[in-house]
Amino acid sequence: MAPASTPALTPRTARSLVAVALAAGVLAGCASDTESGGARLGQAASWSSVAGGPPNSGRAHSAVTDAPELLWSRALGAPAIGVASSDGIGTSFQATVSERGCNLFALTAEDGRKRWCLRLPTDGPRITATVDARGSLFVPMYGGVGALAAEGENRWFAATKGVPTTVTLLDGRHLLLVSHLGVARVVNAHTGLDATPELRLTGNIATDDRAYGLPWCATGERGCPAPSPAAVDTDTATAYLTAWTPGADDPELVAVRLVPGEFTALEEVWRVPLPDGRLGTPVVLSNDRDEVYVHAADGTLGAYSTSDGAVRWSAPVGYRPDTPPALLPDGTLVSGGRTTTVWRGPDDDHDDDAGPAPVVAVRGEDGTGREVWRRDDLRQLTNPAATADGRVLVAVRSGGTDDEPGIAVHLLDGDDGATLHRIEVPAATGPVSGLSVDSDGRIALTTAVGAVYVFE
Repeated sequence: MAPASTPALTPRTARSLVAVALAAGVLAGCASDTESGGARLGQAASWSSVAGGPPNSGRAHSAVTDAPELLWSRALGAPAIGVASSDGIGTSFQATVSERGCNLFALTAEDGRKRWCLRLPTDGPRITATVDARGSLFVPMYGGVGALAAEGENRWFAATKGVPTTVTLLDGRHLLLVSHLGVARVVNAHTGLDATPELRLTGNIATDDRAYGLPWCATGERGCPAPSPAAVDTDTATAYLTAWTPGADDPELVAVRLVPGEFTALEEVWRVPLPDGRLGTPVVLSNDRDEVYVHAADGTLGAYSTSDGAVRWSAPVGYRPDTPPALLPDGTLVSGGRTTTVWRGPDDDHDDDAGPAPVVAVRGEDGTGREVWRRDDLRQLTNPAATADGRVLVAVRSGGTDDEPGIAVHLLDGDDGATLHRIEVPAATGPVSGLSVDSDGRIALTTAVGAVYVFE
């Protein structure tokens, strides 16, 4: 497989766009860093980031209808490289990668009407705008994170060393940023000003290349120091992520925590080795915040204690997912899809036949992991989405032609994996970049070629 290119964006264009964002950041940085009377809320009670929300559980805040059907669809005119997020008050947000024109869209969830769109220097292995409860956005960009108001106005820009992978609201005032180079810090969500010093989780990487290791982030190979979004426990302001220090034999699972006080700081709580490696999939936090779950390179799913990183259990799923598992309300984990879901730029020549990608459900009981059910007849194409009432949505390869196979969405029973409803997605082919569910039960499927389908 050839190394992946970074998303299409010329250096000259990127520098110009960053300059505009930086100018907006300077103006916002002059604002007072005082309490804002609760105006800055936490993350939206909807699908607010890459894997659903701070715990990365891939679980919606709502149920879906028993027989969802297509509500609307539209093409965005450019490849998409992330999951659609939503604000819980009627708007969905989708990022694309393009040389010109808009690449961040705000769409009315009911009918797909474009509320606004912007040209921004978006960047990263998975570009999903994090949204708060007022509809404001925090967007991974070339060289940093940009904040946008609900109507699309630039608010501030916070530069980062490397490409942002974690952009998560810890509370109403603090935003956790982690770059793919393993540089973590907290900024004020209202101003973008630093609230803590940097914490370098993968050592001092001596390079001026902000894209160092980026081509390996989508699949989590050792070339990428910190490939995926951290799982965050907002109650304790603790984040869990996988990290690889250049030169080390094994990657590690790391916990970091925001420590308030006269001098607010991030501190490392613990780190443990992951001798079987890991993929570029987000760590998932359990319902009771007692465990985190990590896909390993040997085809197993492992559980680790959040208190000290001790291994709790592991269970084989039989393949290497490239997207995180979804967590059902009863603690069952449903595995994710394969590399065909990841768009790696115009020079990407990876094999579209990624091999088997079944849907497998596992659960830990009495210190051991066991398989609950398995669907070997399905070839899963992206992240699964669990619903609040214990069902699972998966996007899978379906009919079509040999040259252009189709895509279908299955609604599965979380107890036994049986298909409750199947939707053939019209005129959809190729990789899938994401699947999400908003707080009103609308299902958003985004294909890598840049088409959005919403079912209700």
